Amino acid sequence: MRDISSKRSVILLSLIAGVLALIASGRAWINGTLNDGVLSTNAVDVTGNQAIPGYFGIALVACAGLLAGATAGRIARWPAGVISLLGSIAMVALTLRTLLDPASAVKSRMSSVTGHTGEAVARGEFTVWFWVAVFAALLALLSSVLGLLGLRRWHGLSSRYEAPVDGEAPKRSEESDWDLMSRGVDPTDRT
Repeated sequence: MRDISSKRSVILLSLIAGVLALIASGRAWINGTLNDGVLSTNAVDVTGNQAIPGYFGIALVACAGLLAGATAGRIARWPAGVISLLGSIAMVALTLRTLLDPASAVKSRMSSVTGHTGEAVARGEFTVWFWVAVFAALLALLSSVLGLLGLRRWHGLSSRYEAPVDGEAPKRSEESDWDLMSRGVDPTDRT
């Protein structure tokens, strides 16, 4: 359990979920038909951005929350992890809502294309891209949960990115040779 909740594993899972969400959001999720007395039968494809307008934005929030948690200080990690979790829960909830009622997405898309909002019978079949989006949402949820489990052990960026405490000089023994050279101190000079 410790290896899977490591910073590297969680960030990798989150990035995979974000890339899958990006790819899937622009593809057709639903192949639908609309039977209307006025318009007769019409076929329409509904993309992910049309079915769930904020899908990729929410995926971006979930991914960015984990990245922020990986680089932030000890206190800021927890809110970033919670934001990531909330974003991934929203992804799962929105894809499940679309799964339960694909006809409303077809009706909405058809009314935006034709301008006709009358009574109609809509049907829709999910494409493979919808299932990729569901997988991305579940992967984002998994990475957020693993991130919350591992946040306690994660360390932020190195101390050189931390603001110094008032009146306190950085300790020489904790600085790396690279940090010493950056300040103009020769690390090989031990006098």
